[in-house]
Amino acid sequence: MVDRDENARHSRFGTVLMLALILKAEESFAGDAAGLAAVAPGIFPNPVVAEAVRLAAIKLSNPACREVFSDFYDAAGHTLQQNLDLLERSGIGYLQWTLFYEGYGKSVCDSRKILASTTPGSRVVFVCTPQFAVVQHRDPGLAAVLIIHEELHSLGLGENPPQSRVITAQVIARCGK
Repeated sequence: MVDRDENARHSRFGTVLMLALILKAEESFAGDAAGLAAVAPGIFPNPVVAEAVRLAAIKLSNPACREVFSDFYDAAGHTLQQNLDLLERSGIGYLQWTLFYEGYGKSVCDSRKILASTTPGSRVVFVCTPQFAVVQHRDPGLAAVLIIHEELHSLGLGENPPQSRVITAQVIARCGK
């Protein structure tokens, strides 16, 4: 009987400890790049994507880079910065709020040309890990740019128009590679 009570107490302690860690992590992500660089909530446990998101957050800590949210509009004619303001989030804060899921095996990742995908207005981004990992390995700065590109779509930016390459070029122009 003592063993079962001891195990139950250890189990409850583990649960409480895990909740405390989660709450502490959420506190530390008040939207600053330093917090996001340490751990990024919403990222599936994939170091390739986590590193790209970390680098994207560093890019978004630069005011010139943040201007990219004013460069594009959603279907209703609002700038993406206006959408961020409505949500009371910064670009980094929204990035931490974004949910990254494995897209490999989903139809969206059937094309080797697709590295990540989201629907305008959705906080969920599907990452096609095999092809994304190649870019992350060869050019980590470009992988970070692609994360910001997907964040723009998540905030409501459609595609075609503007073309994907135009969006990426504008992110590079504002945020560097």
